[in-house]
Amino acid sequence: MSRLAIALTLLLAGCVNGDLVLQVIDVSGDVASPESGDVHLELHHAERGDGELAHPLGPIDALTLDSPGPFEHELLYPSSEGRGLVVYAWQDLDGDGVLCAPGADPEPVGAAWFDEIPEDAFALSVELTLDVECLGPERL
Repeated sequence: MSRLAIALTLLLAGCVNGDLVLQVIDVSGDVASPESGDVHLELHHAERGDGELAHPLGPIDALTLDSPGPFEHELLYPSSEGRGLVVYAWQDLDGDGVLCAPGADPEPVGAAWFDEIPEDAFALSVELTLDVECLGPERL
């Protein structure tokens, strides 16, 4: 058997992990801020990993809104990769695409946490108020 055939066989057979289970969840809600400007929404697992390897936050999806206000998003939630959901938002007041860059004015953030997502959940509603400055989701 050639080296290439052996490598392909090992590659195809050796990289089988657990099944990926996706749960479709319609996430909707409202983002409140007195400022105008793009709002970046990030959706994370509240926790990923098991036992001593568990760690907070694991990115799932992201989207950008043109301004604060209502939103709807269909989330393909990988329920087999973590637990809970964090919806984190920050507003890009200076339009640089970076949260609180050095030398820039502070930008508002907010988050909503769900410790568990039921297996039969198909919709979640969140209310986010961007009333804290420059904190990442791990600090809220």
